[in-house]
Amino acid sequence: MMTTPLPPHHALRRRDAALLLAAAALAGCATRSAPPRRLYGLTGTPPLPAGHQAGRDNRAWVLGPQVGLPDLLDRDELLVAEGSAGLRPLPEARWAEPLREALPRVLAEDLWRLRQPYPVTLGKQHTPDGESLRLVVQVDEWLARADAAGLALRLRARWHWLPLQAPADTALPPPGGADLRLPCAPQADALADAYRRSVTLLAAAIVAGS
Repeated sequence: MMTTPLPPHHALRRRDAALLLAAAALAGCATRSAPPRRLYGLTGTPPLPAGHQAGRDNRAWVLGPQVGLPDLLDRDELLVAEGSAGLRPLPEARWAEPLREALPRVLAEDLWRLRQPYPVTLGKQHTPDGESLRLVVQVDEWLARADAAGLALRLRARWHWLPLQAPADTALPPPGGADLRLPCAPQADALADAYRRSVTLLAAAIVAGS
């Protein structure tokens, strides 16, 4: 009966060393912490635009709880457009809450800051007395692209009003639209700040057109 000869001692040592290296590599992968994620939100209270107009409509406004957004923003990454159709997420940068939830709340807050003392609420009317209008907002683009100075965030939106608690033939403010561009540095912190400031500028455009 034939038996397989044992490998030489140096071959055994080489194999044992390889096994030890592989085990160490696996242990390092298991214990190495993932790169930290940084969370961003539509936070803070940007200053109101200089010379902003208060608008002429003094009725209560109720902003619809759903602001229309492009489907590509239904994700937690901060995206930058590349080329004609590409999208690149910023590394390790994430939205802390969905933009569909954050935008209506923050937009209502900015509209209220711009319209005081006339009320602005989100979703439903809090004051049953007096006329009120529903504000419907649709965002068609909200995306950053590279430019010569870093990034430029573009916000294109349109809006209109509907009578909520008002006569059927009540006069409504005209529908409107805005095409806003905000330059910023090519870092996630700067881009998130530009997103927040763009909401304030959108609110100012809506109020000025009323």
